Amino acid sequence: MDMRPGYERIATLAGRTKVAGILAAVVVLSGFATDTATPASAQGSDSTMVTNVVPSSEIVTTVQPPKTTVLTRIKSGMASWYGSVLQGHRTASGKRFNMYELTAAHRTLPFGSKVKVTDLRNHRSVVVTITDRGVLLPDRVIDLSWGAASELQMVKMGVDPVRLELITERS
Repeated sequence: MDMRPGYERIATLAGRTKVAGILAAVVVLSGFATDTATPASAQGSDSTMVTNVVPSSEIVTTVQPPKTTVLTRIKSGMASWYGSVLQGHRTASGKRFNMYELTAAHRTLPFGSKVKVTDLRNHRSVVVTITDRGVLLPDRVIDLSWGAASELQMVKMGVDPVRLELITERS
């Protein structure tokens, strides 16, 4: 290996020459690349194009206002839950009970009603669908499925104080 003072410069000059050659090739090749597309604004109107003109009297505009969710407080009281004992049995609505779904039993609310249940002990909430009649004990306001009780973290407690709010959509 030659250790003369100018040797390092010769080696780096060869590297720079290679980079310069590649850069020159890119510049030359870019001259061959041309864009032959014509912008739409520069094109003339095509006489074969058919335009359908709709009179303004035929234009109907329907604006749907956004639906808003309305929560109506129903009642507060104690909630209990039920699960594996009734798994697979028919509910009062005719649907088979699935303890893992977010469903509930209520004395009077219509089947299919959506109810927001808020646990007043830990402030967790869950939205359940009323699919059954029940709540046999007079001090209870709702019976939740195991899945709903699990979401509220009340399975170990068995019974917890809750607030019920009926969910309705208003447009």
